[in-house]
Amino acid sequence: MTEIQNLSSEVLEGLALRQLFAGLTKHKVGYAVLRNHEQLPDRVGSRDIDLLVHPDDRAAAHGVAFDLAKEFDLLISDLYHDDMFSSLWLYRRMNDGAPFTLSIDFFPGRRVYGVELYDVEDALSNLRSHRGIPVVREPFVFLDKWLYHVMVGQPTPAKYDDLFAGIAERHFDELLAHLETFLGPEDARKAMRTVRDGRSSTLQPRSVRERMGMLGARLNLQNLSGPLAFLAYRLRDQFRLRGLFLSISGPDGAGKTTVIDLVIEQLKAIYGEKAVNYAHFRPTMLPRIAEIAKKARAVETVDENYDEPHRAKSSGFAGSAARLVYYWLDYMGGYFRSVHPVLRRREVMLFDRYYYDMIADSFRSRIALPMPLLRVMGRLLPLPQYAFFIRVDPKEIHRRKQELTMERIVELNGRYGDLVRHGWLVPVDNDGAAEAAAAAIVDHIVTDRDTRARRTLNKGK
Repeated sequence: MTEIQNLSSEVLEGLALRQLFAGLTKHKVGYAVLRNHEQLPDRVGSRDIDLLVHPDDRAAAHGVAFDLAKEFDLLISDLYHDDMFSSLWLYRRMNDGAPFTLSIDFFPGRRVYGVELYDVEDALSNLRSHRGIPVVREPFVFLDKWLYHVMVGQPTPAKYDDLFAGIAERHFDELLAHLETFLGPEDARKAMRTVRDGRSSTLQPRSVRERMGMLGARLNLQNLSGPLAFLAYRLRDQFRLRGLFLSISGPDGAGKTTVIDLVIEQLKAIYGEKAVNYAHFRPTMLPRIAEIAKKARAVETVDENYDEPHRAKSSGFAGSAARLVYYWLDYMGGYFRSVHPVLRRREVMLFDRYYYDMIADSFRSRIALPMPLLRVMGRLLPLPQYAFFIRVDPKEIHRRKQELTMERIVELNGRYGDLVRHGWLVPVDNDGAAEAAAAAIVDHIVTDRDTRARRTLNKGK
């Protein structure tokens, strides 16, 4: 373990990749690299490595990847499986504090709505070899990416224009024969000419009706299991959300913003640059109460002095209750409008403060109600999977944020601490370097996800 820890990320990546390919070969897994093979086996060369695996060998391939995680003491930061692919994301924190990540996707073919776009047996026959690693032939590189985009109604990115043009030039007749079964002879020839001319990205997406007709024409009683499996997995994913929902709370002056920026940076490295979504305090499906009051001409101006969030007096009981119900509705409705879609896409939703701060620091929302009542209302909401409290010594907070009295800081820390004791928040100390606090948050999340993933993998054995 110590030897692995002292390796650089680049060296570890090369060792892990070689071990992966050696394991797949040892267990006689029928596989080939789908794309971006040029830097293998030293580097992935892209965000993840995409492997085409024979459906009969899918379980064996999963076992090889699981053994790889154990061999190099890697945590499983994400595990996903459906009819189209299996995804295993591996993670380790290196000596320099940077996260090492390796993402492996196993494809038992390329499917759209459960319909196969090409025959896996054909794709895994007559393979190319790159430094001893099997790679699919160029026609299947094209079909796997280009035909998939056509069938889901999306234009292919312009960055593939030159690549596809070269493949179309070298394999025109073979690709044309395959595309004719989807597009028809005339449309297939027109599309291939456009691709060969380097203008693949200019092709207009086809309508839903056209695409459904193409896919439907390939269905029969023998291959209906594919679309049925697709529907079953999509239904599952409506209820078993695979995204990551977290919040980070704490009083002003705890260094929360700095920690959150570092956490976001690391989560992007693990789950993807575009997969991390950020929001502050509440979903804001409903506008601020002050804005409503201004529109109703109950007030002339909206107070936007955010540097002093505790400046206003709390409302009375009736006003506090009304505010609580209003914000509660925003959390409930906003979750289904803004958060749920993110989690369904397997992305990350991070909140700087959440309903927990409505409980612990209700003063900033002008709510003066008992904490037990606020907790009861919170139990009715969809809450984050992971919620953290940035804990700092009150004297240090007062040094950073002198707008707050020492008495108020102690009170706030106590109220957040009460949520910790009730199991709502996980405390993270931030009296030292913010990098250490951010690492503690990310490692807590990944360790928990690793435990869940291994439990799932063990059940599948």
